[in-house]
Amino acid sequence: MSVLLEAKELGAGYGPLRIIRNINIKVPEKQLTVIVGPNGAGKTTLMRALSGILPLTEGGVTLAGAAVESLNVSRRVANGLVLVPEGRHLFAQMTVEENLELGGYLLRSSERRALKEQVLQLFPRLAERRQQLAGTMSGGEQQMVAVGRALMGKPKCMLLDEPSLGLAPKMVAELFRILKQICQSGTGVLLVEQNVRQALSICDHAYILEQGQVVAEGPGQELLQGERIRKSYLGM
Repeated sequence: MSVLLEAKELGAGYGPLRIIRNINIKVPEKQLTVIVGPNGAGKTTLMRALSGILPLTEGGVTLAGAAVESLNVSRRVANGLVLVPEGRHLFAQMTVEENLELGGYLLRSSERRALKEQVLQLFPRLAERRQQLAGTMSGGEQQMVAVGRALMGKPKCMLLDEPSLGLAPKMVAELFRILKQICQSGTGVLLVEQNVRQALSICDHAYILEQGQVVAEGPGQELLQGERIRKSYLGM
């Protein structure tokens, strides 16, 4: 199984403050990979560094074997690395369909139309609401738009930062089911998630991030049964 995204000895921060250091992670194709950890562990900083929003202080990032750490955000998107940020950042006064179209701005119009129909098949709820203003939708529906917009970029690997934040449990379960389906189509998915129990129960592989470093990794179900997770995150 080929590795779509890899970070090697990654370090990043803000000014003189180093937030993450010596990060080594891999996101294989057709696998859902999860990063969990407490608030302030550096999870969002890691996603910003991988996507190019935040410059690296050390280390490198490869996408499908090609180095991308010198590329800016738009070049990384063009190469197939797309971030769904925390908070979604949709264009509230534009329709669902217009938001999706913006995600495929780098594609030819014919390719964009075909891909949009695939996305709407994956999210039937969005197909029903394609002319609705994004800002008038529920949080779960907006998150579907955000994921759909990312898919319009034809990502090799998709990064998601806290996608379940503020969503009802039923919507979280539906979102995770769709993310697994996206993985099975060949796209790599790296997910930062606060919902530790649910994230570890559905992922293929997980990393635990604490104080800016990876302190453990392994299959999600294996980590879920481990003492570190049970004591620190599940209160057991």
